[in-house]
Amino acid sequence: MQKLFFAEWLGGPRRYSEHAYAGLGHSHDGLPITSALAGRWLGHFRRAMDATVAAEDDRATIFAQVRSLAMALVSGQAAPAKRWCGIGARSLTRARDLARRGDDAGLGAVLAQAPDLLLPSYAAAIMQAAALAGRAETVRMLLERGAGADHPFSLPVNVTGLAFERVIFVTPLCAARMKHRSAVESLLLAAGASEDVFTSAFLGDLPLLSRMLATDPGLAQAADPAVDVLDITPVDHAVAGAQAAALRLILDHVTHPLPSLVRALRGAAAQGSLAMAEPLLARGADATRIGTGRWVLHPELAPLLASRGARIDSSGRWIGASCTGNQGRKDDPDYVRALLRYGARVDDRRMGGGTLNATALHYATRAGFLRTIEVLLEHGADPDARDAQGRTPLDWLEQAAPSVPRAAVRNLIRR
Repeated sequence: MQKLFFAEWLGGPRRYSEHAYAGLGHSHDGLPITSALAGRWLGHFRRAMDATVAAEDDRATIFAQVRSLAMALVSGQAAPAKRWCGIGARSLTRARDLARRGDDAGLGAVLAQAPDLLLPSYAAAIMQAAALAGRAETVRMLLERGAGADHPFSLPVNVTGLAFERVIFVTPLCAARMKHRSAVESLLLAAGASEDVFTSAFLGDLPLLSRMLATDPGLAQAADPAVDVLDITPVDHAVAGAQAAALRLILDHVTHPLPSLVRALRGAAAQGSLAMAEPLLARGADATRIGTGRWVLHPELAPLLASRGARIDSSGRWIGASCTGNQGRKDDPDYVRALLRYGARVDDRRMGGGTLNATALHYATRAGFLRTIEVLLEHGADPDARDAQGRTPLDWLEQAAPSVPRAAVRNLIRR
């Protein structure tokens, strides 16, 4: 991923941007990065280049841009004597939990012990938790202590979907409106919270969005400043918010090609939204790069995407999405059958753990997915296929959880 990041940063292909990523500024906000520490980092980077990049001109070109990147993250804060990384994850998690529960006394005590929690990126996370939960008094307390009314924070993946993981940043006002928290909304507006095109797109506020775009059509292609590495535009916000009408309105005001619509198309496909996928495809979204997903199950969307080149590749990523018991996945033979219909093959290999090089049948066997095993065998899966260590699917069965019906799996594969 770091290789892809620097390749794109230096003007190469936009493969890094296809993956979700929080902005560099937000990732480093609140950390005491001094010029001296940035210089140390650059020293390590220069020595790494000396060892790996042969041409001196190339090293000079890369280093000039990387230096500007490092210096842009300098905060000017002095490093504490006993710690460097500022707020610990546990402190922030506790503060957000207290805000969510409306425990103002507990939150006040935590803020007194760790005043750095009121730095913009941390305060934005706490404020969002309070706004989503409708904790008006907690929001009031945070505002009184200097938390910004407009500082955005990323929405959780269970709201945005995997296609937009950690890249859809919304203001507290947007969070409050999304959950219809009118008391919180009133407090934020009184504190000077402002309207913005990203909020209007995400919430599908067509009257306000129309006025904004009529005044400044360029807003349709504005890059969200909260995500300083990727070009996250109102198009992404509209798709993440499942606002098809807002998406069409925004696209009507786009005057030149957007850098990338792949993420937006993935988001629309994950929602099974033909109404959003069609205008994105019409605007040039590249369906060939959409990747694995449950779009293969949609009776109208799947043929449309396939007609534009969408296909499950042979990298084996589909195996992790459908044939393992990870992340609460269940036996889903219809999904596996659809994946095989749109390009997946039973002899594809998944490089799980770096060196396993195992087939879908290996994983389905260990998970005890009887119906998936049947589908794989019907499509020609080899029950004697071996992984990188020479183990067959039945060998993997020995590592299965106690709840797996070993006898039934064994009989099915042997049959």
